Amino acid sequence: MLKTILILSCLGSLVACQKDQAPLAPKQNEAAWELTQTSSQGLFKVQLMCKHEPSVGPFQDCQLALENGQGQAIIDAKISIDGGMPSHGHGLPTAPVVSALDGQGHYRIDGLQYNMPGAWLLGLMIQTTAGQDKVVFSFEISTIEKAACAQPSHLPAS
Repeated sequence: MLKTILILSCLGSLVACQKDQAPLAPKQNEAAWELTQTSSQGLFKVQLMCKHEPSVGPFQDCQLALENGQGQAIIDAKISIDGGMPSHGHGLPTAPVVSALDGQGHYRIDGLQYNMPGAWLLGLMIQTTAGQDKVVFSFEISTIEKAACAQPSHLPAS
């Protein structure tokens, strides 16, 4: 009897994992999860857009849209990215990079990954001819179930 309960429990978890891993169905060129924030000195408006909610394990598929204070796209920014979990005292498990995606103020984030649920910070240092400023996004990866369901990831080939 105990064996049957354990098997049914595992099957239920497996179904829940498959359900949770199904991507949200965004429309063409629309993010399923996004945050927008103005930089600390007000020089830039940054929109972080991801195809899926942040989760533990897989590399995140995210982009940035960058504008100046007048709402004009910034195409020549140098953006560095870092992050971590202040309450745990550690940073990101990877070293993500940001690169220009097009000539319309969009940038791609490569190599962004989270290794556990909890409260995360993701910081961007943005430098343009107009100056340098920072943005810090704060969010939570809240469910252990997502962590338990995550597929093991592999670093991209160098």
